[in-house]
Amino acid sequence: MPRKHLIASGINKKQQQQAKLWMKLAKEIKAAAKVGGPNPEANPRLKAAIDKALENNLSRDSIEKNINGPSKDNAQLIDVEFECYGPNGLAIIIKAVTDNNNRLLSSVRGYLNKLPGEISKPNSVKMLFDYKGEIILEKENMDYDMLFEKILDLNIDDLFELENCFQIITSEQEFNNCKEFIKNIGLKIIDSGIKYIPNSYVDLNRLQVEKLERFISSCDDDEDIQWVVTNFGEEINE
Repeated sequence: MPRKHLIASGINKKQQQQAKLWMKLAKEIKAAAKVGGPNPEANPRLKAAIDKALENNLSRDSIEKNINGPSKDNAQLIDVEFECYGPNGLAIIIKAVTDNNNRLLSSVRGYLNKLPGEISKPNSVKMLFDYKGEIILEKENMDYDMLFEKILDLNIDDLFELENCFQIITSEQEFNNCKEFIKNIGLKIIDSGIKYIPNSYVDLNRLQVEKLERFISSCDDDEDIQWVVTNFGEEINE
Protein backbone atom coordinates (compact mmCIF):
# COMPACT_ATOMS: atom_id res chain seq x y z
CA MET A 1 0.00 0.00 0.00
CA PRO A 2 1.46 3.45 -0.91
CA ARG A 3 2.73 5.46 2.04
CA LYS A 4 0.55 8.45 1.11
CA HIS A 5 -2.49 6.21 1.41
CA LEU A 6 -1.35 5.02 4.83
CA ILE A 7 -0.93 8.61 5.99
CA ALA A 8 -4.35 9.59 4.62
CA SER A 9 -5.96 6.59 6.32
CA GLY A 10 -4.35 7.56 9.61
CA ILE A 11 -5.58 11.13 9.31
CA ASN A 12 -9.11 9.99 8.46
CA LYS A 13 -9.18 7.62 11.42
CA LYS A 14 -8.00 10.38 13.75
CA GLN A 15 -10.66 12.75 12.37
CA GLN A 16 -13.35 10.10 12.88
CA GLN A 17 -12.21 9.52 16.46
CA GLN A 18 -12.25 13.28 17.11
CA ALA A 19 -15.74 13.62 15.62
CA LYS A 20 -16.99 10.74 17.78
CA LEU A 21 -15.49 12.31 20.89
CA TRP A 22 -17.09 15.68 20.10
CA MET A 23 -20.47 13.96 19.65
CA LYS A 24 -20.14 12.33 23.08
CA LEU A 25 -19.10 15.63 24.68
CA ALA A 26 -22.03 17.45 23.07
CA LYS A 27 -24.47 14.81 24.35
CA GLU A 28 -23.09 15.08 27.87
CA ILE A 29 -23.42 18.88 27.83
CA LYS A 30 -27.04 18.62 26.66
CA ALA A 31 -27.91 16.02 29.28
CA ALA A 32 -26.16 17.90 32.09
CA ALA A 33 -27.95 21.15 31.22
CA LYS A 34 -31.29 19.34 31.01
CA VAL A 35 -30.88 17.76 34.45
CA GLY A 36 -29.17 20.53 36.42
CA GLY A 37 -29.90 23.72 34.51
CA PRO A 38 -27.86 25.86 32.08
CA ASN A 39 -25.74 27.73 34.65
CA PRO A 40 -22.38 25.92 34.98
CA GLU A 41 -21.58 27.71 38.26
CA ALA A 42 -24.62 26.08 39.86
CA ASN A 43 -24.31 22.78 37.99
CA PRO A 44 -21.04 20.89 38.73
CA ARG A 45 -21.77 18.23 36.13
CA LEU A 46 -22.25 20.85 33.40
CA LYS A 47 -19.13 22.75 34.47
CA ALA A 48 -17.08 19.54 34.28
CA ALA A 49 -18.56 18.72 30.86
CA ILE A 50 -17.76 22.19 29.50
CA ASP A 51 -14.19 22.04 30.80
CA LYS A 52 -13.65 18.65 29.18
CA ALA A 53 -15.13 19.89 25.91
CA LEU A 54 -12.80 22.90 25.86
CA GLU A 55 -9.81 20.69 26.67
CA ASN A 56 -10.72 18.61 23.60
CA ASN A 57 -11.15 21.66 21.31
CA LEU A 58 -14.93 21.65 20.97
CA SER A 59 -15.82 25.20 19.92
CA ARG A 60 -17.49 27.58 22.34
CA ASP A 61 -20.25 28.09 19.78
CA SER A 62 -21.04 24.36 19.81
CA ILE A 63 -20.92 24.35 23.60
CA GLU A 64 -23.42 27.22 23.82
CA LYS A 65 -25.75 25.57 21.29
CA ASN A 66 -25.74 22.34 23.28
CA ILE A 67 -26.32 24.09 26.60
CA ASN A 68 -29.40 25.76 25.15
CA GLY A 69 -30.39 22.74 23.07
CA PRO A 70 -32.49 20.59 25.44
CA SER A 71 -35.58 22.81 25.23
CA LYS A 72 -35.36 23.04 21.42
CA ASP A 73 -34.29 19.51 20.46
CA ASN A 74 -36.87 17.08 19.13
CA ALA A 75 -34.59 14.18 20.03
CA GLN A 76 -35.18 13.24 23.66
CA LEU A 77 -31.80 12.42 25.15
CA ILE A 78 -31.96 10.35 28.32
CA ASP A 79 -29.33 9.50 30.91
CA VAL A 80 -28.82 5.77 31.37
CA GLU A 81 -26.59 3.88 33.80
CA PHE A 82 -26.07 0.13 33.68
CA GLU A 83 -24.76 -1.66 36.74
CA CYS A 84 -23.10 -4.91 35.72
CA TYR A 85 -21.03 -7.79 37.02
CA GLY A 86 -18.23 -9.53 35.12
CA PRO A 87 -15.79 -12.37 35.82
CA ASN A 88 -14.50 -12.90 39.37
CA GLY A 89 -17.05 -10.45 40.78
CA LEU A 90 -15.80 -7.55 38.61
CA ALA A 91 -18.09 -4.55 39.17
CA ILE A 92 -18.88 -2.38 36.15
CA ILE A 93 -20.82 0.86 35.71
CA ILE A 94 -21.63 2.04 32.19
CA LYS A 95 -22.81 5.63 31.71
CA ALA A 96 -24.62 6.55 28.50
CA VAL A 97 -26.64 9.37 26.99
CA THR A 98 -28.95 8.15 24.23
CA ASP A 99 -32.02 8.91 22.15
CA ASN A 100 -32.70 5.19 21.59
CA ASN A 101 -32.66 3.06 24.73
CA ASN A 102 -33.52 -0.19 22.92
CA ARG A 103 -30.51 0.19 20.61
CA LEU A 104 -28.26 0.99 23.56
CA LEU A 105 -29.51 -1.96 25.64
CA SER A 106 -28.95 -4.37 22.76
CA SER A 107 -25.40 -3.07 22.24
CA VAL A 108 -24.48 -3.26 25.93
CA ARG A 109 -25.75 -6.84 26.22
CA GLY A 110 -23.69 -7.77 23.17
CA TYR A 111 -20.52 -6.27 24.67
CA LEU A 112 -21.15 -8.00 28.01
CA ASN A 113 -21.75 -11.40 26.44
CA LYS A 114 -18.14 -11.47 25.21
CA LEU A 115 -16.70 -10.59 28.63
CA PRO A 116 -18.74 -12.51 29.91
CA GLY A 117 -20.89 -10.36 32.14
CA GLU A 118 -24.48 -9.41 32.86
CA ILE A 119 -26.60 -6.43 33.81
CA SER A 120 -27.48 -6.41 37.50
CA LYS A 121 -30.19 -4.81 39.61
CA PRO A 122 -30.09 -1.04 40.32
CA ASN A 123 -27.87 -0.09 43.28
CA SER A 124 -26.37 -3.59 43.52
CA VAL A 125 -23.04 -2.39 42.05
CA LYS A 126 -22.94 1.30 42.98
CA MET A 127 -22.40 0.43 46.63
CA LEU A 128 -18.87 -0.65 45.61
CA PHE A 129 -18.09 2.89 44.35
CA ASP A 130 -18.07 6.45 45.68
CA TYR A 131 -19.22 9.32 43.43
CA LYS A 132 -16.29 11.74 43.62
CA GLY A 133 -14.19 14.25 41.74
CA GLU A 134 -10.87 12.90 40.49
CA ILE A 135 -7.88 14.95 39.32
CA ILE A 136 -4.79 13.21 37.93
CA LEU A 137 -1.56 15.24 37.96
CA GLU A 138 1.84 14.82 36.38
CA LYS A 139 4.58 14.32 38.97
CA GLU A 140 6.86 17.03 37.48
CA ASN A 141 9.74 16.31 39.88
CA MET A 142 7.44 16.64 42.90
CA ASP A 143 7.15 14.25 45.79
CA TYR A 144 4.08 13.71 47.94
CA ASP A 145 5.09 16.27 50.59
CA MET A 146 5.81 18.99 48.03
CA LEU A 147 2.40 18.57 46.40
CA PHE A 148 0.61 18.34 49.74
CA GLU A 149 2.12 21.69 50.76
CA LYS A 150 0.97 23.32 47.50
CA ILE A 151 -2.64 22.19 47.95
CA LEU A 152 -2.80 22.41 51.74
CA ASP A 153 -5.64 24.95 51.69
CA LEU A 154 -7.84 22.91 49.36
CA ASN A 155 -10.76 20.92 50.71
CA ILE A 156 -9.80 17.52 49.25
CA ASP A 157 -10.82 14.05 50.42
CA ASP A 158 -7.62 12.15 49.57
CA LEU A 159 -4.25 12.44 47.87
CA PHE A 160 -2.47 9.37 46.49
CA GLU A 161 0.97 9.01 44.95
CA LEU A 162 0.89 6.47 42.11
CA GLU A 163 3.76 5.19 40.00
CA ASN A 164 3.68 7.92 37.33
CA CYS A 165 1.21 10.46 38.68
CA PHE A 166 -0.71 11.85 41.66
CA GLN A 167 -4.42 11.22 42.21
CA ILE A 168 -6.50 13.81 44.06
CA ILE A 169 -10.00 12.84 45.23
CA THR A 170 -12.57 15.54 46.03
CA SER A 171 -16.27 15.76 46.75
CA GLU A 172 -18.53 16.49 43.78
CA GLN A 173 -19.17 19.98 45.14
CA GLU A 174 -15.48 20.86 45.61
CA PHE A 175 -14.25 19.39 42.33
CA ASN A 176 -14.41 22.53 40.18
CA ASN A 177 -12.86 24.77 42.87
CA CYS A 178 -9.97 22.35 43.35
CA LYS A 179 -9.39 21.94 39.63
CA GLU A 180 -9.38 25.71 39.05
CA PHE A 181 -6.90 26.27 41.90
CA ILE A 182 -4.58 23.54 40.60
CA LYS A 183 -4.63 25.01 37.08
CA ASN A 184 -3.93 28.51 38.43
CA ILE A 185 -0.79 27.42 40.31
CA GLY A 186 0.58 25.85 37.14
CA LEU A 187 0.34 22.14 37.87
CA LYS A 188 -0.30 19.93 34.82
CA ILE A 189 -3.58 17.99 34.86
CA ILE A 190 -3.49 14.74 32.89
CA ASP A 191 -7.15 13.85 33.37
CA SER A 192 -10.06 14.92 35.53
CA GLY A 193 -13.77 14.35 36.01
CA ILE A 194 -16.61 13.60 38.38
CA LYS A 195 -16.96 9.84 38.37
CA TYR A 196 -17.45 6.65 40.34
CA ILE A 197 -14.29 5.70 42.26
CA PRO A 198 -14.01 2.06 43.44
CA ASN A 199 -13.82 1.52 47.21
CA SER A 200 -12.68 -2.10 46.74
CA TYR A 201 -10.91 -3.98 43.95
CA VAL A 202 -10.83 -7.42 42.33
CA ASP A 203 -7.97 -9.07 40.42
CA LEU A 204 -8.23 -10.81 37.04
CA ASN A 205 -6.08 -13.28 35.18
CA ARG A 206 -4.45 -12.44 31.86
CA LEU A 207 -7.24 -13.82 29.65
CA GLN A 208 -9.88 -11.96 31.67
CA VAL A 209 -7.86 -8.73 31.36
CA GLU A 210 -7.64 -9.15 27.58
CA LYS A 211 -11.41 -9.61 27.36
CA LEU A 212 -11.95 -6.61 29.64
CA GLU A 213 -9.76 -4.44 27.39
CA ARG A 214 -11.77 -5.49 24.33
CA PHE A 215 -15.02 -4.82 26.22
CA ILE A 216 -13.90 -1.30 27.18
CA SER A 217 -12.73 -0.64 23.62
CA SER A 218 -16.16 -1.64 22.27
CA CYS A 219 -17.83 0.71 24.76
CA ASP A 220 -15.46 3.55 23.82
CA ASP A 221 -16.42 3.10 20.16
CA ASP A 222 -20.15 3.28 20.94
CA GLU A 223 -21.48 6.79 20.30
CA ASP A 224 -24.07 6.47 23.10
CA ILE A 225 -21.66 5.41 25.85
CA GLN A 226 -19.92 8.22 27.73
CA TRP A 227 -17.65 6.16 29.98
CA VAL A 228 -17.11 2.85 31.74
CA VAL A 229 -15.67 2.34 35.22
CA THR A 230 -14.71 -0.94 36.87
CA ASN A 231 -13.09 -2.05 40.10
CA PHE A 232 -10.33 -3.99 38.35
CA GLY A 233 -7.25 -4.03 40.56
CA GLU A 234 -4.38 -5.83 38.88
CA GLU A 235 -3.56 -8.73 36.61
CA ILE A 236 -2.57 -12.00 38.27
CA ASN A 237 -0.61 -14.81 36.65
CA GLU A 238 -2.50 -18.07 36.28
